[in-house]
Amino acid sequence: MPDDQAADQPSDFTRKVAANVRAAREAKGWSQERLARKARVHWTTISKLERGIFNPTLIMLARLAQALDAPLADLTRDLPDPPPAPDPYAAE
Repeated sequence: MPDDQAADQPSDFTRKVAANVRAAREAKGWSQERLARKARVHWTTISKLERGIFNPTLIMLARLAQALDAPLADLTRDLPDPPPAPDPYAAE
């Protein structure tokens, strides 16, 4: 993780997913609650996702895309490289 990014701050990757979901929802003129109901998730999950503080699973992204009647690729368009992860084998 870059030194200038706090551990509790969303990565550029997470922010881009959030922006893509929000843009698709707003293009439909839907509230977060309406998208949540159609995707069968709680509206607070949509709120957290769109603020970049929740990382959705691939299944959830597929449900959101289906609810939005949009290709899954639209929700994952133009993603930057994912943030680095610690090496789980570093101690070996």
